[in-house]
Amino acid sequence: MIIKTHLRNTTIKALCESMTVQTMVKLARECIPDYNLHTQTGFPASISIPTADAAKQIVEDICRYKLFPQFVQLLIRAQNIGFKGRKYPIAYLSYIIHGIQTHGYVFDSEKNMFIEDPRRHKSSNWGVLREGVEYNMTFLRFDISGNSRLVRSYPEKKIKKAYQDLFSIITAAVEKRNGRVWNLQGDGGLLAFCFFKKDLSAVLAAVESLHELFLYNKNGCPLQEGLKVRFAVHAGVYIYNTNMEALKKNETIKELIEMENKFTTPNSITISNKVFISLDKRIADLFEPLAQRSHNTLFGYALELEL
Repeated sequence: MIIKTHLRNTTIKALCESMTVQTMVKLARECIPDYNLHTQTGFPASISIPTADAAKQIVEDICRYKLFPQFVQLLIRAQNIGFKGRKYPIAYLSYIIHGIQTHGYVFDSEKNMFIEDPRRHKSSNWGVLREGVEYNMTFLRFDISGNSRLVRSYPEKKIKKAYQDLFSIITAAVEKRNGRVWNLQGDGGLLAFCFFKKDLSAVLAAVESLHELFLYNKNGCPLQEGLKVRFAVHAGVYIYNTNMEALKKNETIKELIEMENKFTTPNSITISNKVFISLDKRIADLFEPLAQRSHNTLFGYALELEL
């Protein structure tokens, strides 16, 4: 994300008019730990740095580290909630927010952070998740039941079309709710949600996919018996990493895989208790208690397909 000069200059001006150099540095250290303004500017430690020089250097460094949206989030928090026990009215803040939006970002009021506008970009990290940082996320996993038998029973061309159609159905249901496709493999995949009522979004994506699959099996599937798919939804902590091997080692993902493998029947959805308790009653009522796994109750929703 390249920040335009005019937006940088407005942010510099906002810092100068809204806070002291000490406060600027404290804000910068929220984004860049151990940030040393004297080292960055070249001023001797014994000399006070002029306000304008300090603001200019901090904004330049924030942009160089590609942390401008995160820094503006801090400014919003400083004004609305407070920073270090005090609220700071930030000059030109509405203009700065608008400037970020013109760069393809929207502000998520639930998370109090900027994420990429899904109408313009759809990257796997929503444009803001950072490697090694911990996030609360919700995951949707799906798997095609009887994959090996299907592959043996039907021509490759029919299998390829059916699977591609299924992936398209699920991808559409996920991306319309600002979810992201993290992995699509031969007979299944993993989808991720991090914003905008993530638990509800993941469950609705699964329900919609299951219903669309019913219609597809009735009207368009090239496989005579149709496709049978298992869906599972679980939420938990994830330390963001683009490496798939690291993904498989995550405890939330391990539990999700177990839910799908052991407790989910074909053409059904299994959700964890953690997801269930966050749902609107109207959606939660679709699900019935399933099995007791350790101390966590699982809930299921099944759709019988009559072909």
